[in-house]
Amino acid sequence: MNEEKKEKAGVPSSEKEEIIWALLIDDNPDDRQLVLRELQKSFPRIKVQEIIDEQGFTAALNQGKFDLVITDYKLRWITGLEVLQRVKEKYPYCAVVMFTATGSEEIAVEAMKEGLDEYVLKSAKHFVRLPVAVRAALTKEMQRKKVDEMQKRLEESETKYRSLTENINDIIYAVNQEGVITYISPQVKRLGFSPEEFIGKSLSEIARNILEEDRERMLSDFAKVLQNGQERPTEYRFVSRDGSVHWLEDFGRVQYDQNGRPTGIISVLRDITKEKEAYEKLQQSLREKEVLLREIHHRVKNNMQIMASLLRLQARQAEDEKTMELFRESQARIRTMALVHERLYQSQDFSQIDFSDYIQHMALHLMSLYHERSKNVDLEIKSEGVKLDINKAIPCALLLNEIITNALKHAFPEAQPGKLGIVFEKKPEGKYSLQVKDNGIGLPLEINLAKPETLGLQLITDLAFQLGGELKIYRNGGTTYELTFS
Repeated sequence: MNEEKKEKAGVPSSEKEEIIWALLIDDNPDDRQLVLRELQKSFPRIKVQEIIDEQGFTAALNQGKFDLVITDYKLRWITGLEVLQRVKEKYPYCAVVMFTATGSEEIAVEAMKEGLDEYVLKSAKHFVRLPVAVRAALTKEMQRKKVDEMQKRLEESETKYRSLTENINDIIYAVNQEGVITYISPQVKRLGFSPEEFIGKSLSEIARNILEEDRERMLSDFAKVLQNGQERPTEYRFVSRDGSVHWLEDFGRVQYDQNGRPTGIISVLRDITKEKEAYEKLQQSLREKEVLLREIHHRVKNNMQIMASLLRLQARQAEDEKTMELFRESQARIRTMALVHERLYQSQDFSQIDFSDYIQHMALHLMSLYHERSKNVDLEIKSEGVKLDINKAIPCALLLNEIITNALKHAFPEAQPGKLGIVFEKKPEGKYSLQVKDNGIGLPLEINLAKPETLGLQLITDLAFQLGGELKIYRNGGTTYELTFS
C-alpha cells in the first residue's frame, strides 16, 4: 500500500480503499482458496501472492512489495514463527497474521512476544473472522509506525510534532508520569470537546466520560504501560458531549528522557465505532450460518437414516441369507456416515467431532447389528479426547466400520468366544494411530493382502489411501490392523 496514501487515508475503508499487497503462506491449496475468497469480499483491491516453498518466500522477501503476511504455523518447509521473525527483521511494520489450526496457546503467546499482530484459529466458523483480524493488523502496524515516526519527529522539533499531530486524522495526546494530560490534538473536537477542556486534567477525571464497565480496565492498562514500558492497545467506550457512545482504540507508548527514565505516555486515539458495528454484524451473520449448518447436518443425518430404514425393509424381501447380508452391510455403512453428521450437529464446533466418543457408539451399534455372532465377544476400546475434522472423520469411520464388520462376521465362527480391541490415539508429532485387533481365526492364507479381492478389504485399502495413511495388517494369533495417518 502506498505509504503517503496510508498517511492521508488512515484506516483502509470502503471509501478510501488502496491496493493491499499480501503474501499468503499455506501448504493447503483448499485453505488458500478459502482465505482468498474471504479476503476479496472485504478488500476488493487486495493483491495476493501465494507462497508454497522456501524459494518463493525468499524471492518475495527480497522484492519487498507487500504490506501483509498471512501464514499458517505448521508448514512443510518452515514454521510460522520463523516466517514472522524473518518478515519482522526486514520489514518491522509489515502486518503479520497467523491463521492456523495446529498452533496452541503457548505458540500464540510466543508469537505475540515476537511481534505477531493477530492470531486466528483456522476453522469453518473462523474464516469470516480473518478479514477483521487483517484489518486490525494493518491498522495496528499503521498506528505503530505513526507513533514511531511521531517520536522521532518529537526529538527533532516540537514544531514539527505539533504540525504532525494537528493534521493527522486520529486524536493524539500526551500524558505525563503523574497521569495529567499535557497535550491533545484538535481532532478531539470530533467528540464534542475542545483541547483546553482536556489539557491539565488527570486521566481519572477524563475517565468519567468512559462507561463504568470499561473505566477500570482502561486506567489499569495505562498503569501497566508506564510500569512495564510495553506498547499496549486498549479499547473502551467513550461518551461524547452529545451523549453518543464511541468505541475508541487507544495505542500508547512510553516516552523517555535522555537518561532513559520514563516521562509519560504518548497515544494515538482512534474511533473504531464503525469497525465494532461491522464486527457485530459479522458475528450475527456467523451465528445465523451456524444455525443453518446445524440444520443441514441434522437433515443429512435424517435422510441417511431413512435410507438405512428403506434398506432394512427391502432386506425383508430377500430370499437368501447372502442377499440379506449385503443389505445389512450397506445399512451399516450408511449408519456409519449418518452418525458422523449426528455428532457434528450436536457439537459446539462444526469443524471437528469427538472421534473417541464416536467409536464407542459405532462399535456398540455394530455389535448389536451382528448380535448372534458377537454375543460372546468382549469389546475393549481405548481412546480419549481425540478429535477429527469431517474430511478425516468420514473415511476413518467407514474404514473402522469395515474392519469391525469383518471381524464380527468372520473372526469368531459359530459364536466362539473372543476379544476385539480398538485403540485410537493422537501421537505427539501430530499423527493419528488406529489399531484394531482380534484373537479370532485370522485371515485365510489364500487372501492376498497386496491385491485384496473382497469388497471389505478393498474398501479398507482404498480408505487408508484416501486418508494418506500407512496401513499394516498382521495375521499373528488373529488379525491386527494398524493405520497411521496425519
